[in-house]
Amino acid sequence: MTGSADDFSAERVSHDLTAGMTTEGRKLRRQGWVAALLLVMRIVDLMVIWLGGLVAHWVRFGLVPVPGLVMLALTFAVMMSTVVFNLGKVYSPGEADNFWAAASRVLAHWALVCLLLIATVFLARVGASYSRGWATLWMTISALGLVGVRAVGATFMRRARAGGNLVTRVAIIGGDESGLQLYHYLKQQGHIELVGVYDDRFARLQQRALEQGVTLLGTAQDFLKRARYESVDCVVINLPWSSEHRVREMVEVLQELAIEVQICPEGLNFVVQSFPLLKNSIATTLGGLPMFSVSRRPLDGWGWLIKGIEDGILITLLTPVVLPVCLLIALAIKLDSPGPVLFRQRRKGFNGREFMVYKFRTMRAADSVPTGVTKATLRDDPRITFVGNILRRTSLDELPQLFNVLRGEMSIIGPRPHAVDHDEQFARIIRQYYSRHRVRPGITGWAQVNGLRGTIEEDAQIRRRVAHDLWYIENWSIFFDLRILLMTPFVGLINRNAY
Repeated sequence: MTGSADDFSAERVSHDLTAGMTTEGRKLRRQGWVAALLLVMRIVDLMVIWLGGLVAHWVRFGLVPVPGLVMLALTFAVMMSTVVFNLGKVYSPGEADNFWAAASRVLAHWALVCLLLIATVFLARVGASYSRGWATLWMTISALGLVGVRAVGATFMRRARAGGNLVTRVAIIGGDESGLQLYHYLKQQGHIELVGVYDDRFARLQQRALEQGVTLLGTAQDFLKRARYESVDCVVINLPWSSEHRVREMVEVLQELAIEVQICPEGLNFVVQSFPLLKNSIATTLGGLPMFSVSRRPLDGWGWLIKGIEDGILITLLTPVVLPVCLLIALAIKLDSPGPVLFRQRRKGFNGREFMVYKFRTMRAADSVPTGVTKATLRDDPRITFVGNILRRTSLDELPQLFNVLRGEMSIIGPRPHAVDHDEQFARIIRQYYSRHRVRPGITGWAQVNGLRGTIEEDAQIRRRVAHDLWYIENWSIFFDLRILLMTPFVGLINRNAY
């Protein structure tokens, strides 16, 4: 079809998956970089204020013990600076790479802190206890330090931006005249890196695009193949009014990917009518142009980092307890029936990427071999072994999925992954089903602790389960995960629907 699509070989996909940087990791590097820098600046600012007072005291009086009243003043200044700097938006991402703007703002608010300190000392009538020379020196040293922090921060920001860490990688769906104009406009924006332009009318539009210096990279399906494994932050659907059906289909398909989907204002009318559930959609801008976000990334910014740290902590705490249990279970399985200890099955995870999920074998070996068509487990299923029945009722058969968590394919908490053929079946019932793939699947989840597990016997069951999964994705927080984790031993492990 296109040269670029043909170049997307299996070897390249394999390299991307084993290169040591997952899509989540690349996303965190781009989105969380500014947040990480600003957090470091917050911490360093407080250290500068504290150490500035100590240095000023030692310069003024020599290396003598610092009086308690001085330490109290420094502590109060740090606390007040935290409040004033935050209220004054000193740590604004928009000014992080603008030294003069950032320095002016922090100096103005540090001056306000100093005035508040002076007023506090005056009202408390303890001015005689403090040296004016020390106070002047402290405030001056701290001011210079705060400016220095901005100089270093702006330098890091410029280098990160030059290295591509802070750019927004954008793809455009729509290669007609309007799409090409959008391409040329966004190309001039320094913080935007264009992934390319895609259009199902590739054969018809390619020549016109080439005449305007743009190479169409393929169809929308070509983009979907690349987006699963390449770093893309945002996709803009730029199609004409007559393409209402195509836009609707694109929005449905793109819901599966953990990228921000934006549509040009021309398409607002029918998108809102067709997707009433998108009531949280917001108007935004991209490169100064108005856009309409119909789908946003879950776990933005620090979310991916916090989620990763959470999984790491839980794995560290659970492994010493779970490992001996796994060894005992493996021995029981071998003694109970011939065959392998583990069962593997293809599932879809983050961004719809397929992976092999691991479970303890609970059925006779001959019945456990995947055939491509997954037969749902029934209550009192004769294929289940004696040990397998115990494992299923207690959900201990899921323990090997901790290995999937270690490999970055799953999370401890998230939507449960279903068999691939079941995914296709459920997607025909629920339009937003593939939105579950915007985060990594979990060993336990919000649906499971609400008793939504076991065989799907009617459409209403999968609708309720997906509704819980999507609620979790849209409302995720570390406290929400903690709640699910605490509920799991009581209502998630042993459940009447577990069989």
